Amino acid sequence: MLLSIALLGGGLALLLVGAHFLVESAAAMATRLGVSQLVIGLTVIAFGTSAPELALNVVAAASGEAGANLAFGNVIGSNIANIGLVLAIACLVHPVIAHRSVRRVYFPLLILAELASLIMISLSDEITRVDGILLLCGLPIAIVILHRFARGSNDDTPEIAVSSDLRGITTAGLILLGLGMLIFGAKLSEVGAVNIARHFGLSEAIIGLTVVAIATSLPESFAAILAARRKQSDLALGTVIGSNLFNILSVLAITSLVRPVPLPHDVGWSSLSAMAFSTLAVGVIYLRRPIPRTATHPVVGHHTLSRLWGGLILIGWVSVMVWCVVGSS
Repeated sequence: MLLSIALLGGGLALLLVGAHFLVESAAAMATRLGVSQLVIGLTVIAFGTSAPELALNVVAAASGEAGANLAFGNVIGSNIANIGLVLAIACLVHPVIAHRSVRRVYFPLLILAELASLIMISLSDEITRVDGILLLCGLPIAIVILHRFARGSNDDTPEIAVSSDLRGITTAGLILLGLGMLIFGAKLSEVGAVNIARHFGLSEAIIGLTVVAIATSLPESFAAILAARRKQSDLALGTVIGSNLFNILSVLAITSLVRPVPLPHDVGWSSLSAMAFSTLAVGVIYLRRPIPRTATHPVVGHHTLSRLWGGLILIGWVSVMVWCVVGSS
């Protein structure tokens, strides 16, 4: 048991460090190539923070059906945690304002991606390889839409600071190092998580939905909370929404190409329902919240996720996690 915990902890640590190297290096490479800072944040950073989920899921799915169940729980649990934990805490740190780009493009894209995955699962109780190909085809389309809108957006969005002083060879080496750490860390995490699940009589899907999903959401947590403290609302929301979008269109899609991802019989539809409700809860950004004119709020009203919203969503997320663990015991 202690060995399994050590494997899980060590593997997750490698995932986080590897993701850090990958995100920083990829952002630096993108900057050297002349890609705008906003596009880097919405694509490279969001995809990079989804890298731990992708690495763990691919390795887990390749190991067998138990690993595929772990992969399902990790993707769905990460999407739930990104909103119920990451975005909620960011809102508690500072209310998050949803600018026009988020309301018109990023959030609707996430709704479409999740709706497509729900329809696919309902048809065959799994994400098949054909489903994975269809979802993966939506990834470049989403990236193009994000890029074009970001380039033409008039929102006053702060730029994302990234390190761009690395040499090309050094940057490429750090990218490879990050990928290697992700793959090795993913295997350690998968072995440790499955062993812990079996020891406590929990399904692999439950472990993926809770422990692994929370741990692999830590990169999003750091980025979103830091952005909220700096009052960079677009970055906070963009990190969460972009990560959830990539989880569906890349992580779940690529995992299904390795092995079809089945719907777990114990928490399958309940976890999917929790993901759908948490995503729809973000829809309050379409409601304009009156704010008195002050020096810090020159606008009369904002489309805002308040501290109250963050507190309620966090309570809801904790309740869902407790219900999943207790209900499966």
